[in-house]
Amino acid sequence: MSVLQKVAAQKLMMWALLLLAIYPLAIIAARLEIWHFRNSFLLFIVAALVSFAMLTMGLLKLSKGVKGDAQALLVVIVVTLLPLSVMGSFVYKAQKYPFIHDISTDLVHAPQLKAAAKARVDSDHSVEYLASEVAQLQQNAYPQLLPLKVTQSPQAVFNAAKGLMLENGWQLMAENNQQSPFTLEASHTSLLFGFTDDLVVRIQATEDGAVVDMRSMSRVGKSDMGANAQRIQRFLTDLANGLK
Repeated sequence: MSVLQKVAAQKLMMWALLLLAIYPLAIIAARLEIWHFRNSFLLFIVAALVSFAMLTMGLLKLSKGVKGDAQALLVVIVVTLLPLSVMGSFVYKAQKYPFIHDISTDLVHAPQLKAAAKARVDSDHSVEYLASEVAQLQQNAYPQLLPLKVTQSPQAVFNAAKGLMLENGWQLMAENNQQSPFTLEASHTSLLFGFTDDLVVRIQATEDGAVVDMRSMSRVGKSDMGANAQRIQRFLTDLANGLK
């Protein structure tokens, strides 16, 4: 008797449901700092491989058309496809986006993350901007990320940017509108794993109004999977629309 024949559909369904429970438990363990988040990622990979094996078994058993097994096997297929689709999305993003975690609209003189430097711990990335390592990669991947030029005064832009940060639910860490350039620093924490990204908006006066630069940097991880660039693009677009 083959392994496929030995494993009952109901038992396969139970294993699939137990396997699915690994994902939220791994996220909770990382959020509560029971273990390092990389351990959760490793567990995800192992669970995805097992899910693929169980999905294959479910499809093969379903193709046999055993009476009474269809409902349980359909549950197996759906339950194993969910984590596999999530892992597939992660793999796709890892391939699509460059392996960087520090994004700035100014690739030469990036805005400084002064408040973030005080908030970070030894295991976090340094806030030093390594232009030689990230600038060209960013330019190739996100050529559309440019400083925002507006006709409003620096103070008007500062007020609008601060309001938008609060509206986005970011935690303000520092603000300066007493001396040029004006700056606003904040942090954003992701929903699932609680990853924190630090960001700074720099506003400098020009003859026609002001120019806005922004930098967003992850505290941990090698790749941000495009999150920092998307955050900057969305924020500057919303800021420009709000200033019209």
